Amino acid sequence: MALLDPDFTTDGQRQFWLDELENAKRLLHEIEKAILFLTRKTIEAGGIQEYTIDTGQDRQTVKRADLPSLYVRQKELLGLVAMLENRTRPFGGAVRVHPW
Repeated sequence: MALLDPDFTTDGQRQFWLDELENAKRLLHEIEKAILFLTRKTIEAGGIQEYTIDTGQDRQTVKRADLPSLYVRQKELLGLVAMLENRTRPFGGAVRVHPW
């Protein structure tokens, strides 16, 4: 999934996690486009059977029958993005919520 940078050895730990966050968001965006395309086109025309996900690193064709696994992967990526956003906060992963 990672979009590799040839100079990755010069990156710090924070940059690594920022890159992972960007990669996860890109993949999530592509999966959500596939879900939208397959469900919308299915409703409108009833004939669209497959969609190609292009992450910039590779391409994968998914079919309407793959929708359940796309929903599972979408949920996993949403959790990963939330975790990585916590990890990449400038002041650590703790969030303070004030009810007032």
